[in-house]
Amino acid sequence: MNVPGWQRMPRFSKVLKSVRVAKNYQASERRSVFWEQGSDAGFSTVGMVLALLISLSLIFTCAKVYEVNTVSAQVQETADAASLAAENVVGEFYIVVTICDAVTFTLSLTALVVMGVGVVCACIPPTAALSKGLIDASGKISKARDSFYDSAQKSLETLQKALPFIATVKAQEVMAANSSEGGSSFYGIALLAPWEGTSGDALSFKEANQAQDLAEENQQELIDQAARAEEAAQKANEWKEYAYRHDSGSQSDYCMYERAAHLAGMSGSDNPYFSSVDTWNFQAALSRAKVYYAIRLEKEYPQSSSVDEQSNSALRKRFYAYAVEEVAKGYVHETQDSFDVLFPLLPKNTDEMRLTSLYTDTVYSKTQNEQGLFTLHAWSGCPGCDNQTNAGTGAIRDMDRNAAYTTCPYCKFTPSSMGKVAAASSNIENGFEYHYNEVARAADEYEKARAELDPVSQEIKNTANELFDAFFEGLSEACTKRIEILPPGHWGAIALVVDTSAPASHFPSLFVASDGTGELGMRAALSSATLVRESSEEGKNVLTSFLDGLDSQNASVGAAKTVLEIWSGMLEAYAQGSDALQSVIKTVLNGIPLGSASGLGTWASDEFERRVKDFGFAPPDLQARKAVLVNSVHVLEADTSTFSARLLSTKNAVIQYGEGGLNGAASAAESLASGVVEGLSTDFELATIVLVEGVVEIPITIALPSFVTEGLAGAFQSGIDQLYSVVSSWTGARQWR
Repeated sequence: MNVPGWQRMPRFSKVLKSVRVAKNYQASERRSVFWEQGSDAGFSTVGMVLALLISLSLIFTCAKVYEVNTVSAQVQETADAASLAAENVVGEFYIVVTICDAVTFTLSLTALVVMGVGVVCACIPPTAALSKGLIDASGKISKARDSFYDSAQKSLETLQKALPFIATVKAQEVMAANSSEGGSSFYGIALLAPWEGTSGDALSFKEANQAQDLAEENQQELIDQAARAEEAAQKANEWKEYAYRHDSGSQSDYCMYERAAHLAGMSGSDNPYFSSVDTWNFQAALSRAKVYYAIRLEKEYPQSSSVDEQSNSALRKRFYAYAVEEVAKGYVHETQDSFDVLFPLLPKNTDEMRLTSLYTDTVYSKTQNEQGLFTLHAWSGCPGCDNQTNAGTGAIRDMDRNAAYTTCPYCKFTPSSMGKVAAASSNIENGFEYHYNEVARAADEYEKARAELDPVSQEIKNTANELFDAFFEGLSEACTKRIEILPPGHWGAIALVVDTSAPASHFPSLFVASDGTGELGMRAALSSATLVRESSEEGKNVLTSFLDGLDSQNASVGAAKTVLEIWSGMLEAYAQGSDALQSVIKTVLNGIPLGSASGLGTWASDEFERRVKDFGFAPPDLQARKAVLVNSVHVLEADTSTFSARLLSTKNAVIQYGEGGLNGAASAAESLASGVVEGLSTDFELATIVLVEGVVEIPITIALPSFVTEGLAGAFQSGIDQLYSVVSSWTGARQWR
């Protein structure tokens, strides 16, 4: 089959590499205008001219294409910048939502924590006034939260509706800036996908409000109970302090500790010293007495061989044996909520001796003389027992009840003999029994005071625990009540930009056809951006700087200072989680003087901290959102709105059918802007936080673009009109919208 020579022409790329003559080329027998014949056959002159013309045509065409692409790149870069600017508006809106959520959430936490601290302060009289101020402030904070939330919610809805227009304004600012810098004329719009946002359900704080009401109802009763408990606790503590001084009040002055060391040689764990009443208890005194009398019994012996000394030693031994038996019956049962004690009292005189077993025990040697009279002896070795008839044993009471008793002339044993054994050491400070009896008396009075204190303390604890339970339920509820908004553009932003300038070509060529004007014509570009999270402290910095400058306001004392300190800490807790919440509460409570006789302030503080420690919540994601460029297909496919579906179809039409498809995109965009946002100004106030009325009031405002005052809808329509003008110039007629 014969093929024309031009169809066998090598590719242009091969022609450019070399134009050579094949020496051993076997020439075709047929003649051709493109080939020479003969032994040195090759391109003919005509073939060479055509090859050069084709090569030059391709070179100039590539150069023209490069020039067109270079100029077109400017509109694409502008479209990219416009879409990024539009989507960054959405990112900034997320920050606004975060602030509103943070304020609402932290005001809820602040109201609850202030209430909880108020309950703690109500448990002791010294901080009762502060408690009233705090619980009253808690109710006001709850109302401030509700007022702020209602105002913020309405403002966010308004701002959300304006967001697409604001995005367009920001995009047009970018277009205007690029137009002035590059000598081009960029026009267009930026559209958010989706065009309309969604909001979560309205927030309500039922559990928190119930906790607040419960605290207000029980506050006065709690304060009254705390006053009664404090009075009883002061009495109890006075008696405990009194008992401590007699047991371990000094290392050198008379007390049970010093007497035990001096009289019985006790030391170490048998005779511990307590430097403070806070480390001492009644059990320490009772244990010391038990050891003391056991040692005295063991070590008792006559100091001489005289009858009087042997008699007295025998009676002392009998007394110590009785003391060991009696003190062993003692006990101290003490808990945080109860006190039960028995400190057996030892006789101080003969009358008290007659009330003890010392009077009734039949343990004394008994003899009978020739006249039939009986005699009791202090000990069995008394000389008076000699030459007398042994009549067994008898009791001291026998001498009082039977006239047939005589007194031994040697030991002179009578009822008063035993009564005098402990009399001296029980009635003067240098006796161990004196201090023991004082501790026993104080223990009895302390028990009476505790009997009055403990029921009231339990009532206070029950009431406080009920309020803490309500606090915990309110806290759990607050963690679920968050402002949730998916704003317009949460999938991304689409920018439609045209360059209406028609610059002259800097590379005119006869090889490329033109309309004779030498202009490159207008250009259009489509760009898309979406938001991604980036590691940034911007969200946290916005929150922590919220209270800057408030130190100069009049909130330096009382409840206002505590409220402000707590709210400042709650903002940190919002960003850092439950650990920061615990730290704030601990710091606040440590700054309040909760020490008291009843100890209920410390108990309430510890219980409140324990409840908070058991509660945990994770901080929200505060990473900033940054706009990045993406293929518009990803944004349009993610958005299920009619607009995105139409624009995606339009994009495909542009790819297939050229510039005519842009009209559909412009029409789709215009159909979205059916309403006009009014009532916005450059300083748009979301809401005002009234934490302490007249003292801490913080307005939250947003600085909108300067174009806002000129009309957002007008700016949007201007971009639409420019797109239509481009469409008209391309198609030659204003297309039907």
